[in-house]
Amino acid sequence: MTGTPGPAGDGRDGTAARMHAIAAELAAAGLDALVHSTGGVLDITASLGRPGGRPAEVIVDEDGYVEIRYRNVPGATPAQVVAVITAALAAITAATSGEPARAAGSTGR
Repeated sequence: MTGTPGPAGDGRDGTAARMHAIAAELAAAGLDALVHSTGGVLDITASLGRPGGRPAEVIVDEDGYVEIRYRNVPGATPAQVVAVITAALAAITAATSGEPARAAGSTGR
C-alpha cells in the first residue's frame, strides 16, 4: 500500500483526504460515490444511472487501481461491444499519455 502526500493527521500521508476528494469530484460529475474502509483499506464505489438499464459502476482503490463496469444493451452486436470498449480504452490511454482521445476506429489523421 502506498501513501499519497497530503494533509498531516489523516493517518496515512493524505490517503483518506485524497480518496474523499476523488469521491467528491465523481459526485460533482454526476455519479453517486461513496468512500468505504474495509480492514483499513480505502476504496470508492461510484455509479452512474442509465435510462432503461443498469448503472455503470466504477471502483477506485487507494493504490490507484480503477475498475469500470457496464452492462451492454441487450442484443448488442460484437462490433458494438468492441466499439464501446475500445473507445473507453482510448480515453483512458489518452488521459495517461497526455494525448487527446480519439474515437474508436479513428486513425487520428
